[in-house]
Amino acid sequence: MRKYAIIDFSASSISLLIARIEGRKMESLCTERTPLSFSTSVYEGRVLNDVEKLEVMESAEAMIDYCRSNDVDLVYAIASSTISSVAQWDELIDSVGGKLGLDIIRLDAADEGDARLEANERYNILPRCVLADFGSLSLKLYSFSNYLCSIPVGPLGLGKEHVSEVIPSKEEAKAIKEDVRRALDEANIPEEGFFSNAVLAGVYSWALYQLYAEYFKISHQHGEKIIQYKKLKKLVKYLVKQDGGRSLMILRSVPELMAQVVPTAILAKELLKRFGVSNIIISDLGVKEGALKQIVTGRREAKGLDLRG
Repeated sequence: MRKYAIIDFSASSISLLIARIEGRKMESLCTERTPLSFSTSVYEGRVLNDVEKLEVMESAEAMIDYCRSNDVDLVYAIASSTISSVAQWDELIDSVGGKLGLDIIRLDAADEGDARLEANERYNILPRCVLADFGSLSLKLYSFSNYLCSIPVGPLGLGKEHVSEVIPSKEEAKAIKEDVRRALDEANIPEEGFFSNAVLAGVYSWALYQLYAEYFKISHQHGEKIIQYKKLKKLVKYLVKQDGGRSLMILRSVPELMAQVVPTAILAKELLKRFGVSNIIISDLGVKEGALKQIVTGRREAKGLDLRG
């Protein structure tokens, strides 16, 4: 069984997936994520400086070297739709791709939706199921029959807008909650009773589950990762308290997303309250997994970087 890898360039990070694929069966072997130091400021439309461009180049090069040392056969690359908000990002992607030999595929929101649904196709069996993906600046909602909507609110944006330090105070958490409720109202999303099941996908959702498992002392287990809404409410209530213990718990569980995990928890609670869904599945499968499966199975054309030589 051959090893494949895919590198995902976004405005907030560069991430890597290494997997074995046979037919439609995928086995994830490794995932890595490198946050970009300038991620909280590039959304203002400023041009990246030379040091920041070098950071992108070196991070991608390090991931290719990692793939080579782990006997990966082919490396593919995609660019998230979020990069369109960054000035001159297209030129940088062309430069990185040219120097590293990567044919970087640019994805739009519809492409990402198809990839997410492809990665999470096994949940199609669940009746009236919504797939929610927490992106850095937006929340995207999908059903398995058609695209639902995109809401311009995400953990990174909420943190930047409302949090003065790393973890929000009680007053800042209240402001985040009000902002989320306003965004959900304006999106006019379906309310209680429309959906029976919810799947939360993406790196922020996975971080939320890690924190949830730590707080409720859930040991590692095989199978689906489940969050109960009542317990999520208790977790959020604890996270917005001015308690020193919460900082240690977050640092121990999700240090790389310490500034985003509390906004993620508040966003998830408000969304699931709106839908009235009690049991929620957490999926760590997202755009990379779906796009790689599409490429290898021939549903999407892409040229890979051959490392076998």
